[in-house]
Amino acid sequence: MEKTPFILALFISIVALLAANPGLRKSADHENCEISSYDYAKLHTAMEHDAEIAAVARRELTQDHVTIAQYNRVMRQIDHIKSRQAKRGAAVQQASLR
Repeated sequence: MEKTPFILALFISIVALLAANPGLRKSADHENCEISSYDYAKLHTAMEHDAEIAAVARRELTQDHVTIAQYNRVMRQIDHIKSRQAKRGAAVQQASLR
C-alpha cells in the first residue's frame, strides 16, 4: 500500500483548512480595528494621572481614532514607564530606610 497519495491528500487538506480559517484572516484585519470604549477609558485615565504617559500618548497617537496596534504599542510604553517609576520609588524607599 502506497502512502504518498494519502500524505499528499492530508497535506492539501491541512493547507485548505488553514487558508479557510477565519481566525487567521481576522488577525490581519485586527491591526486596523478601533479600540473599545473601555480601552479608551483606560488610556485616558493613564494620561490624566501622569504627564510622561500623556506625552508618550500624544506623540504616538496622531490620528482621529486609535487602532489596536497603536493602543498596544502605547500600553507597552506605559507599562515600561510605570515599572521604571516603581523601581525609582523602591530605590527612594530603600534609601530612606538606611
